[in-house]
Amino acid sequence: MNKANLYEQANGVQRRDAMEILKEYAPLISCRRTGGDDIALLDIGCGSGDVLVDFILPVLGRGTVSVVGRVLGTDISEQMVRYARESYRHLKTIEFETLDIGSKLDASTLTRWGQFSHVTSFYCLHWVQNQHTAFSNIYQLLKAGGDCLLVFLANNPIFDIYNQLSRSPKWSKYMYDVEKYISPYQYCENPASEIEDLLCTVGFQHYQIQVRDKLYVYEGLDNLKRAVMAVNPFSERMPTELQDKFLLDYIAVVREMYLAKSSSEENDANLQFISPYKLVIVYAKK
Repeated sequence: MNKANLYEQANGVQRRDAMEILKEYAPLISCRRTGGDDIALLDIGCGSGDVLVDFILPVLGRGTVSVVGRVLGTDISEQMVRYARESYRHLKTIEFETLDIGSKLDASTLTRWGQFSHVTSFYCLHWVQNQHTAFSNIYQLLKAGGDCLLVFLANNPIFDIYNQLSRSPKWSKYMYDVEKYISPYQYCENPASEIEDLLCTVGFQHYQIQVRDKLYVYEGLDNLKRAVMAVNPFSERMPTELQDKFLLDYIAVVREMYLAKSSSEENDANLQFISPYKLVIVYAKK
């Protein structure tokens, strides 16, 4: 998940969902100055930075980015952070730093960064196995009266595909820690209930939780391959000559799961790959 340039080109589902959800939640999260305090925004899992700049900031500022004061985009990947810094170096009000939201924040980080009026996170928290620590960190990073909008996967076929491929002798040595890359809610019958317990445990009292059934269609084999490679955490462990073979095996599993359909069996360009998934949307206020 360190291929920043590829990720920015292949994150169509992430951008679509972020745009739709931000429009819906705009009345709740749009910036309102109170008591003369600057508006401060923290985005967790910013990746290449495009969702933060293209969607989050315009919504928070009601179309005027300058309304937002301090903006910090964070990601666990140093490569993603470097890419975002380079891509948006012309935006002087935005900083990018590394952050592992699944590890307990130390006092020096909290002192250095302070607290934020808004915390956002899109398509990040399903990669975090220590959910309690992540939600606790978010609570600590919010000012009193601040709010957060968190969007992440409950389940997705990609995680089942990882599981299946990891059992293959061909790929098991590269996917030995596959469980680290599967959503904690992939096999949970009631993710909303588990998330509600977490929110209450870390201190949130005012919150909304939705789990939505969603669908995304990848048009053509090349589009699916780019999307898989953009988020595949295992490919960097493989020799270059095996990466294409891994993709072929991945596509084979997709077909076995009846997630592919085509109007012309002879043309991969006409293939459609259907990805049904459940998306969690959490809005909470401190």
